[in-house]
Amino acid sequence: KIDSTVAAVVQVFKEAFDLQLDFLEVAIKSKKPDFASKEFAESLSPINQAILKIGDLKDQNRQSKFFPYLNSVAEGAALFSWVAVEIPASLISDFKDASQFWTNRVLKDFKESDPNAASWVSLFLSIFDQLKSYVKEFHPTGVTWNKDGEDFVTALAQFKAGSAHAAPPAPAPPVAGGAPPPPPPPAPPASVFEAKPDEKPAGGSGGIDAVFAELNQGEDITRSLKKVDRSQQTHKNPELRGSSAVPAEHAGGKNPPPVKPKKPNMFKTKKPPRKELVGNKWFVENYENHTDPIVIEGKHDESIFIGNCNSVLVQIKGKVNAITINQSDSANVVLDSCISGLELIKCNKFGAQVEQSLPQITLDKCDGGNIFLSAESMNASLYTSSTTAVNVNLPVGEDGDFVEFPVPEQLVHTFGNGKINTTIYEHAG
Repeated sequence: KIDSTVAAVVQVFKEAFDLQLDFLEVAIKSKKPDFASKEFAESLSPINQAILKIGDLKDQNRQSKFFPYLNSVAEGAALFSWVAVEIPASLISDFKDASQFWTNRVLKDFKESDPNAASWVSLFLSIFDQLKSYVKEFHPTGVTWNKDGEDFVTALAQFKAGSAHAAPPAPAPPVAGGAPPPPPPPAPPASVFEAKPDEKPAGGSGGIDAVFAELNQGEDITRSLKKVDRSQQTHKNPELRGSSAVPAEHAGGKNPPPVKPKKPNMFKTKKPPRKELVGNKWFVENYENHTDPIVIEGKHDESIFIGNCNSVLVQIKGKVNAITINQSDSANVVLDSCISGLELIKCNKFGAQVEQSLPQITLDKCDGGNIFLSAESMNASLYTSSTTAVNVNLPVGEDGDFVEFPVPEQLVHTFGNGKINTTIYEHAG
């Protein structure tokens, strides 16, 4: 049977579709609002809360063996932000790609243990395709508003009062020479995302509600699958192998995860600060302008993850396994010792001070930072990639004073003897 946590996440995902339908019912009755207005942001709040709830359920179950299922839904949940962009179809495709990275993990990890995995993945991904078909037909350049409708605030208030649930009146005929009436309103959930007969996926046959019903039925999901004839099996029919184009794999043997698309700003809600030990990994996230140091008493088998923090100081005491700081601005860390090393990714104006030792520091896409190494850690290696304006301070001055060394950014590439040679560009004064 399907895991109860996966079922709970899928249920919230379905609720988000219902909330999206509520929003569209308001849209077909109102003029286009100011997207920067407070009222418009509030109208999207229920959808955003559903997206955040899915993310919270995923984060609360990181140790679950069904985590790839949860991440599949969580990575795709932001597709509902299509209502706030001008090219929604491509956004839906982007979030499908982000989700598909994890559905591939589901197929890989559960191939042997869960015979329902392939059917679940097929049904889940069909949701993106059906939503995209609907959007391309009715909202190709963003949500279609009613230019002759009511003010958005008024229409929203009427919907909240219950009047919006009534069947909408038939649109008035267009004035001669005027623009045609807006496209028809979306139908109920059971049919609004239903694919056309020739595009309908094999796993679903009753619109979005049917898809969700099948996603939650567990073992019975495989009963609707058709047996594949031997002539249609690639490993049985050499002709199919000869005519099929196989996509090239990544140089490392595995395809890299797709670049995660960004949600519109109005769908970005601040998450509460979090300092938590999960298993043997510390999570320090979502702190902003925190005046007091965030202190962690670490152990040698524990790793530290610091993410989405702005203007904070994290003090890590003891020897820990590894430290990662991700997408944080003005984040500062003071650490004793680290077994594997310190890694900073997409950090701006950072500061890092090593009191004892560590083998290496890795900087990726960082802009502006200062690193202070102790006498014990001066043999550490520094790896940089797409990084600028970083200084390393070493205690090599008089009386152990720190001396600043800028990390080179300009490189000279020359070609000779069939090779490329790279050296640091030095300014001659």
